Amino acid sequence: MIKIKGLTAEDLNGFMDVGTEFHGELRFRNTFRIDGKLKGRIVSENTLIVGESGEVDAEIECGVVSIRGTVSGRIQGRERIELLAGSKVQATLVSPRLVIEEGAFFQGDCEMTPTAAAGAGRGALVAVPGGGRS
Repeated sequence: MIKIKGLTAEDLNGFMDVGTEFHGELRFRNTFRIDGKLKGRIVSENTLIVGESGEVDAEIECGVVSIRGTVSGRIQGRERIELLAGSKVQATLVSPRLVIEEGAFFQGDCEMTPTAAAGAGRGALVAVPGGGRS
């Protein structure tokens, strides 16, 4: 059984393994994990996981976007975007919440949606190079 940080195979709606390439529009329900290569557009109300070997060049619109691999394009996370250690992201990010772990690489623009601004006074943190907080 596949186990991914608290997820089981039953939690995944779909999975693109290493060696798989897809060009086009991907739509899914629940949670989808990409460890292969995808170029195009990704749309879902739920969770997209880009694994360590995943390479994505796309316009992404999902509820939660969690990245450990390489992503370029535009990423909209309606709930949050997570740039995990080892990720390489060159994109425009749009989300009310942004998590950047130490060891993640990010180059691009970030737009915090109004929901985040309202919550910023309640302990919202964004990690920045050099260990500062904003």
